Amino acid sequence: MASLPGFVGPSYTSQANMAAGDRLINLFVEDILSAAPKARRALVPAPGMVDFATTVDSPGRGLYFENDRLFAVFGTSLCEISSAGVVTVRGAVLDDGNPAQLTTNGTAGGELMVSAGTKGYRLDLATNILTNPVNDVTQVGQVDGFVVALDTLTGTMKISEVDDASTWDPLQIAQRSAAADDWIAMFVHNREIFLWGAKTGEVWRNAGLSPFPFALRSDASHEVGIAAIWSAAPFKGSIAWLGQTQGGTGVYWMNGYTPEKISPEGLDWEIQTYKDGDGVSDAVGWSYEREGHEFYVLTFVAAGHTWVCDAKTFEWHERGKWSNEANDFTAYRPRFHAQAFGKNLVCDSSSNKVYSLSSLVFTDVGGSVLRRLRQTPHAAAEHKMVFFPYAELECDRGVGTGLGSGQGADPEVVLQYSDNGGRTFGAERARKVGKQSEFDTIVRWDGCGAARDRVWRLYQTDPAACRWYDLYVQARVGRT
Repeated sequence: MASLPGFVGPSYTSQANMAAGDRLINLFVEDILSAAPKARRALVPAPGMVDFATTVDSPGRGLYFENDRLFAVFGTSLCEISSAGVVTVRGAVLDDGNPAQLTTNGTAGGELMVSAGTKGYRLDLATNILTNPVNDVTQVGQVDGFVVALDTLTGTMKISEVDDASTWDPLQIAQRSAAADDWIAMFVHNREIFLWGAKTGEVWRNAGLSPFPFALRSDASHEVGIAAIWSAAPFKGSIAWLGQTQGGTGVYWMNGYTPEKISPEGLDWEIQTYKDGDGVSDAVGWSYEREGHEFYVLTFVAAGHTWVCDAKTFEWHERGKWSNEANDFTAYRPRFHAQAFGKNLVCDSSSNKVYSLSSLVFTDVGGSVLRRLRQTPHAAAEHKMVFFPYAELECDRGVGTGLGSGQGADPEVVLQYSDNGGRTFGAERARKVGKQSEFDTIVRWDGCGAARDRVWRLYQTDPAACRWYDLYVQARVGRT
């Protein structure tokens, strides 16, 4: 009996299914850093969802926390949400089907600025009065008390007066001159303004000039554009986004002022299939930190797929909501994030809910099934027939809920395998992983047949802990 090579590993798809079709869904890889661990790496579950607040409108379009105040845009409503989850509507905003962005200009300004639709809204944080001081803006951010806004239709950057988002001088604008492609996206990070066209990008900063204080950094221009204007998000001390060059489309991370591609070729191919189909311009990116990991989450809305990158390793996994009707995963519904009130809070992109991420809950949005799946690399031996008398999963055992009955009381893990390189999979074979405290449970499947090219698939849906460390397989290679 030997460990199956690559069992603990990331998702990696390929246009050649016979070469690679590894999938890791609602699980991610975690290194075990003990001096002498039983296993060096593990597959651990993505967090479950706990109801935090219910708003009056849907869907979730943006979330922002600052100075102990949490704000969200759901549909046409700008809401404030208390630490107890109580929702107060602060006013109405335009819903054009796109995300909303929110920012404040600090204690000195005392204002919340929201871009929703093509309008810029100002909430006075002392009076809670909502106004609309500026139009023709798509995205907003804040630098040194200035609210910065970008009109993506005309490629025009606008700024408010310092510490006063109610005043916008129509002459305080800038348009791109350093390259031919107009600005179509903006993201403010670390007091600098990152701006992209379709082909290239650049960075602006507060240079203290007059009358317009911002200027281009001469050392920060690059040859990577943006393929989806809502894909930029903080990541690994900088920014990640869905970029594009003359060579194609992929995910990039800004290392200093140099873009570095962090999506492997297999994911680039997958993204290209989305682009050739429903397109990728609607992709939405966000990020969060939890349990020592930082994740960049990128959802391709029309294509219905979500990919997630771990900042520790730049390894990718997938997230998704299981659909019994489609018998497949659909896009991950949590979108946007705020670290607020000691919680990781996210919007539901398809309902009026705000959820708190939880490592103690193993259900998806609305209490639905959270299916966790691992599809392994190919197991083959120079195309010779390989016989598999049995397979055994090394995992946490005795993890039942302890409720005595109901789903999760006696949890199971299901095995399937494919003998044609992952094209189709056979019967589902369930095994118990142990009721609460049944730690000696053996999770084993006998009589696993033979194949010249075997791909194994494991999944678990029970609302119970799910940590997998290895798949031990007894294998005997035939002569032909």
